[in-house]
Amino acid sequence: MTGSKPQPLVQYQPALQQLKWQVRLMVALWLIAQLLYGTAAGVSALAGAGIAVIGQAYFVFRAFRHAGATSAQHIVQEFYRGEAGKFLLTALLFASVFIFFKEVEPVWLFTGFVLEQLVAWIVPLANRNTQR
Repeated sequence: MTGSKPQPLVQYQPALQQLKWQVRLMVALWLIAQLLYGTAAGVSALAGAGIAVIGQAYFVFRAFRHAGATSAQHIVQEFYRGEAGKFLLTALLFASVFIFFKEVEPVWLFTGFVLEQLVAWIVPLANRNTQR
């Protein structure tokens, strides 16, 4: 007698692909800002992008750690917990940057963060369009 294994309700591969794109952008943005505008700009851009990537990585870990679960309620709870943790972590990291990094350049900090958020929106849309 062979039993079939239940299929997971959520797939984590697209979330990992998104994280990979975010890390690539983070490195590229850091290099551009560092080489063209100096150390403070580079570190500020890296910090902003890093805040977004760390928050997203936490969410992915939290929300998709039970990717094989078949309980929709459990998965939804983990998504909410992941998003709440991401929000709190993001706020704490921004506060830490402003408290401990006196040479922060806010324009570069927020540019890095916003560009990473755009990647978080664009990659899933691009994946959906290529799968059709």
